[in-house]
Amino acid sequence: MKQNATPTPIRIIGSNIDLGEALPRKVQEELLHVAETYFGHLNHATVGFTRDGQWYCCTINVQVGNLKVIVAEASATDCHKAFDQALAKISRQLLRRKQRVADSKRVQMQASALA
Repeated sequence: MKQNATPTPIRIIGSNIDLGEALPRKVQEELLHVAETYFGHLNHATVGFTRDGQWYCCTINVQVGNLKVIVAEASATDCHKAFDQALAKISRQLLRRKQRVADSKRVQMQASALA
């Protein structure tokens, strides 16, 4: 198992896979960008890559703010494609969570205005 040794809150693991230099850099940049887009910062994340036959699987675990951990998985014939698909799932989940937080704040403000 190989891990990156950078001080970012993102841990990248490749199980029996050589990730090279470009993939970990891409993972860090894009995952930080998506997290900051919706919630401002990233508490921590783990991105794991495994190989199953001719398919590469990517699993992403992300925690932003005080929300529960968000998990997404995807498989593709290439590590980059698997990551892109899993990141798209994470992005959709973060958007939904942000909308729920905004809706609950709006309801609380309306309730306090009526009281």
